[in-house]
Amino acid sequence: MPMTGRPTVLFVCPDNAGTSLMAEAIALHGHRGLRPFSAAALVPGAVDPALIDCLQAAQVPADGLSAKPAGVFGLSGAPRLDVVVALGAGAWRALRRQPFIGLLRFEFWQLPEVARDESPAARRAAYRTLLPDLDGAIGRLEERIALRMARAAA
Repeated sequence: MPMTGRPTVLFVCPDNAGTSLMAEAIALHGHRGLRPFSAAALVPGAVDPALIDCLQAAQVPADGLSAKPAGVFGLSGAPRLDVVVALGAGAWRALRRQPFIGLLRFEFWQLPEVARDESPAARRAAYRTLLPDLDGAIGRLEERIALRMARAAA
């Protein structure tokens, strides 16, 4: 089924504590052509305060970010997902077991699992380094989706 309107993208990391939330916040802030969400491939963790610090320093709004399991997107009434992006190998391995995998377009982006580092200072530095790379990757995703939609409409 072709995508129409703003495509819905689900960014997934193992615990939805850092990287996938960062992707959701970046997409909400600077990629208006997407309707982004984030989730945990495994058990949701607590939102990483180092991530919130990094987003605030970059003037990317962090309001309303919350960790949730990917399974909620398979429930009745959940948004229809156009693309799911697994952020890291742990997320990809866990997502392959989700019942909705055969229904979606998937992408795998090899990214570090920043939230696992024990030092808050190290996590803040890692998020700062990751932010521009993730923003660029989301921009390229947005362009690929726009191209697919244009081809489907032609």
